[in-house]
Amino acid sequence: MNQPRCIAVDWGTSSFRATLLGQEGAVLDRVSSPMGILAVPAGGFAEAFEAACGSWRAASPEIPVLMSGMIGSQQGWVEAPYLEAPCSLSDLAAEMAEVPDSGGAVRIMPGVRCTSPQGVPEIMRGEETQIAGIVAAKGVSDGLFCLPGTHSKWVVVEAGRIQSFATFMTGECYAVLKEHSILGRLMQDQIDDDNAFRQGLSHAETPGGLLNQLFAARTLGIMAELPNTALPSFLSGLLIGSEFAGARALYGEPGNLHLIASGSMAENYAQAFAAVELSVTSWDAEQAALAGLWQAAEYLEKS
Repeated sequence: MNQPRCIAVDWGTSSFRATLLGQEGAVLDRVSSPMGILAVPAGGFAEAFEAACGSWRAASPEIPVLMSGMIGSQQGWVEAPYLEAPCSLSDLAAEMAEVPDSGGAVRIMPGVRCTSPQGVPEIMRGEETQIAGIVAAKGVSDGLFCLPGTHSKWVVVEAGRIQSFATFMTGECYAVLKEHSILGRLMQDQIDDDNAFRQGLSHAETPGGLLNQLFAARTLGIMAELPNTALPSFLSGLLIGSEFAGARALYGEPGNLHLIASGSMAENYAQAFAAVELSVTSWDAEQAALAGLWQAAEYLEKS
């Protein structure tokens, strides 16, 4: 019988995912909920975790609990430090923050920070664990990683270490523009439209820059050159295309490109990479996070 070895928790802003892991990282059980850190009352993280995973803890009280994501932010359970890049999985595991009154059983992965070429700080939480999982479990030691989301990250990995990274507010800009700007007034009854998405990607390559290009998400609808249902797909393609242009400006043409994403996000970005003729290796984000937390548990056991 496969005995429990670790509880791996990915606790973000809007969601909670916990996995009971057995020998060699085998998945024994899972639980998930929309109980992200912003939905937990002040001082209520211990109770929220117990409600989700109390039965696992009662059955195997000796196994470690390792967490990553925004649970380690200033709004989380315990603020975990930011490690300065370059850093590796062993560096991250060695600096995990212990949750008070847990006897060291509950620990939170640190984030990572670096300074951009423009001299401003960059930070991330959660993505470092996913990258560490791919590096450790899949043997990928070098490359450029794209991790799309509300705040997309592009991360340079060399010799198995996170060297530097840049953030693109693609997902947040999409939500703000669609819900709180004049561009969203025509966007009703959204239907994914591949042609409009590719048109947005192409428009991102035209002169004028994003502030000029964005107005097309309104005028194409007003002039009936795109149906209103296609405008969200056009906007998505335009913003992702702008992200790609920014990443190319920073890193040039990538030779070893990796995408860490899940679900529709993975599909959209894979389609976008194909449209701009960039070859990419895709990895599932949830599996990558699990692999990173499992490797951290292995490191702790051996240290």
